[in-house]
Amino acid sequence: MGVRGDSSRPGFTLIELLVVIAIVAVLIAILLPVLGKARAAGRLSVCLSTTRTIGQAMSMYADDNRGVTPREGTMGENWESLRDRIPWNVAFRPYLDERCSPRADLNDQFEDAPYYSCPSHTPEPHHVHYVVNGFAFRAPGVPDERGTDDPHYRRGPTGIWLVPFPFEMLYLTDLAADEDNAMFNVWIQLGNTDISIGQCYDAWLPRHITPWSGDFRIGPFGHGNGAVGMFLDVHAEHRPGAFFMDVASWDDRYYAKE
Repeated sequence: MGVRGDSSRPGFTLIELLVVIAIVAVLIAILLPVLGKARAAGRLSVCLSTTRTIGQAMSMYADDNRGVTPREGTMGENWESLRDRIPWNVAFRPYLDERCSPRADLNDQFEDAPYYSCPSHTPEPHHVHYVVNGFAFRAPGVPDERGTDDPHYRRGPTGIWLVPFPFEMLYLTDLAADEDNAMFNVWIQLGNTDISIGQCYDAWLPRHITPWSGDFRIGPFGHGNGAVGMFLDVHAEHRPGAFFMDVASWDDRYYAKE
């Protein structure tokens, strides 16, 4: 009868366990930033795709409206003037959503409008995550701030042919993060229709692009060290945050006569 071998096996020593734990910790430390960058790159890619889709809707709207595209919007003073200076997000929705028509809005405050969403925005009451360029300039580098008191001095519906360099004209960019919903709580007081809330998603005064102004509307660091910009020729790209806070970046170079 043979002798049975010893089947017992030595376990890991404390030192070996500590080495394994240290290796795992190092691997996690290496992989987490990589995964974070991959997620950020994915969000940026989705945002670029979203803004290009909005740009395509803008082009279709312009084709149907003699080359005019909406910019700064207001809801008018009465039913007849309700859509005279139509907000961009209301104007483009029929081209993105078969439930809408050019004369009929869903009036859901864009709650069911995923085509206006950016994955970098944290959950908040905003369902539109972009602002459009509504700046009017009196001369190079000189915004027309008379629009503060008179909307006719703002840059409303604009003929694309009036802009000499559409590939340089910033049309749309990321919305600011709205801490404590402070911005939305002011805007919603204007009404609960698509037009009443939609008219707020634009920038047309220097304070709208100036941090700590009390009315900062853009998110220049919505994607890492910068944000997404969609230009009038419909191309979209990531630009450094400083670009969006420079008022010259919003100049369409169309200077109406006084």
